[in-house]
Amino acid sequence: MYADTVTIFNKHKTAQGTTWYPTVLHNVDLNTDKGANVVKTGLESADAAKLHVRYTLIDGVITIAGKPYKGPKEWAAQSETGFPASLTFTGGADFFIHGEYAETAISDTDPAYKNGFYDYINKTCDDVYLITTVGGPYKLIPHFEIGGK
Repeated sequence: MYADTVTIFNKHKTAQGTTWYPTVLHNVDLNTDKGANVVKTGLESADAAKLHVRYTLIDGVITIAGKPYKGPKEWAAQSETGFPASLTFTGGADFFIHGEYAETAISDTDPAYKNGFYDYINKTCDDVYLITTVGGPYKLIPHFEIGGK
């Protein structure tokens, strides 16, 4: 457990376009057994992936991979310089992939991503999951549980 690596992509949309801010997370637990998730929840629409991400408290701030965690609204409201220095988990907007991806901002307006970066990554990579549910932050065992499809 907690031996996987994923990259979270946080989406920031403005009038000028969409920018994705990736963060690599080491030592997470990624379960991609949809059948087990269906059995556990009893729902055919269960998430295809469950991601468990541990966090630490530093001076009372939830911290993951050296970055402060911010709720989705707080993350979206910060200044432009804050986006790459923090992270969030936003259902229906952010996504994650199994593995490591470069931590540089990615613009949807880049000609390499004709239909946007999310479309590009879906067509070129396996194990791409749109965040659908976010549980946590849990306190007894400090972690988040993130569902993806």
